[in-house]
Amino acid sequence: MAQRVSAADGKPWSVQHVADAVNCSAFHLAHVFRQNTGMSLHGYRQRLLLALALQRLEDGETDLAGLAHDLGYCSQSHLGAVFRREVGVTLAQARSALKR
Repeated sequence: MAQRVSAADGKPWSVQHVADAVNCSAFHLAHVFRQNTGMSLHGYRQRLLLALALQRLEDGETDLAGLAHDLGYCSQSHLGAVFRREVGVTLAQARSALKR
């Protein structure tokens, strides 16, 4: 099953959709992407999702469970763990800092 994520416009997409759009295999797309950017597609996807999370926190998002669901995480705790590992602060700490 292809992993789907939401694009900035809210429409779902998968690596296979992108690969099909550029007429190559998902494996080749992943290889070329890493070769040209130095990061995996998964890492890039993660950064996009965390940037969306930060934007929504800045916009005043209060429902962290809803945020996690909207971004495709299985739970608020999963999003929180990824967020803390990648950003270095908890979701609550980020929300508090963005309110200032």
